[in-house]
Amino acid sequence: MAATLGSGLVAGRTWTSSDGTKTFEGDFKSFDADAGKVSVLMGNGRLVTFDVAKLSADDKTWIEETQARENAPKVEDVLAAQKIGSKLAKPGVLQKLDGKRFAKFSFEQAPEYYILYFSASW
Repeated sequence: MAATLGSGLVAGRTWTSSDGTKTFEGDFKSFDADAGKVSVLMGNGRLVTFDVAKLSADDKTWIEETQARENAPKVEDVLAAQKIGSKLAKPGVLQKLDGKRFAKFSFEQAPEYYILYFSASW
């Protein structure tokens, strides 16, 4: 099964050859991990596909990090699977202090743990 990463929202970047002697500008379009192929949209509108081995170590790392972000579970899915998170993920439940006022808040990433504080007044 081919693992393909595609992103139309990634801005152009400078790519470097594996030996460091050549660079080019282009927009990252996709990466097929099984085939080891990267697709980049060049400035002239041409889509170029080539072996990932032709890229520098930094570019390979960037692709891996981008792939990890794209393949990460969605915050909503992670929260929905949690007993507490599913309650907190509902719209309008959480607020944060923004200056002197409260503002609506939603998670940008799922918390690793929750701290609950109960207080009783007698």
